Amino acid sequence: MNQRPVTITVTGHAEQTVAPNRCTVVLRVHSDGTSRKRAAEPVADAVATITDLVTGLRERSPSPVKRWTFDRVHHSRRRPYHREGKSRPWVYNSSATITVTFLDSEAVGAFVDQVAALEVVTVSDLRWWLSRNAEQKRLAQVRDLAVRDALDKAKAYTKSLGHNTVHAVAIADPGMLGSRPSPDHTSGAPMMRTAMLLSDAVSTPEESDPELVFEPGRITLTADVEARFEAS
Repeated sequence: MNQRPVTITVTGHAEQTVAPNRCTVVLRVHSDGTSRKRAAEPVADAVATITDLVTGLRERSPSPVKRWTFDRVHHSRRRPYHREGKSRPWVYNSSATITVTFLDSEAVGAFVDQVAALEVVTVSDLRWWLSRNAEQKRLAQVRDLAVRDALDKAKAYTKSLGHNTVHAVAIADPGMLGSRPSPDHTSGAPMMRTAMLLSDAVSTPEESDPELVFEPGRITLTADVEARFEAS
C-alpha cells in the first residue's frame, strides 16, 4: 500500500563575501576668512587643484575614475556669538563638495594622499560598494545557493521519513509561504549588504613617507528563501 506524500516546508539560507569594485571618495572643501574674497580664494585654488588631478586620472587609458561630480562653491557669512551681545565682525565662509568614483581601488590611496595634503580639503567619506551589474550577478549566485540549501534540507527530511523521492511544490521569498522567519535570520530580508573600511599605511625603501594603501572590507551578500516539497 502506497503511503500518501508528505509535505515538507523548509527555509534555505546562503551568504557570500565579495570585494567591492567601486569606491566613491567624498571631499569637502571649506575655508573661513574676514572677507568673502579671503574665504573664497583658498577654496577656488583647492577646487582647481583637485580638478587637475581628476582630469589627469580621466585621461589615463584605462582610466581609474568612473565619474566625478562637483557641487558649486557656496558662500555665506555669520557673526560670531558674543555673550555680552556686542557686535563682532562678519566671518565669511566658502565651501564645496566633490565626489570621485573609482573603478580601480589601487588608485584611491594615492589620490586621497594628494588631496588630503591640501589645507582646506577634508576627506569626509570613503564609500566602498558593488556596481549594479556585479551585485545582481553575485546575488543570483547566492540565491541559487539558498535554493540548494533548502533542497538539501528537504532531502534529509525525506530520508529520515523513509521515503526516497522528493520534488518541489513551491519556492518563495521569506514569509510568502506563511511560515515564520527562521530564528537565525529574523530580519526576513531577502538580501543584506554590509561593508567596513580597513586602511593601513606602508612604506617602501625608496620613500621616507609612508604610502597610503586601502584594504576595503568585503561586502556580505545574503539570501533567504522558503520552499515547499512533497516526499513520497
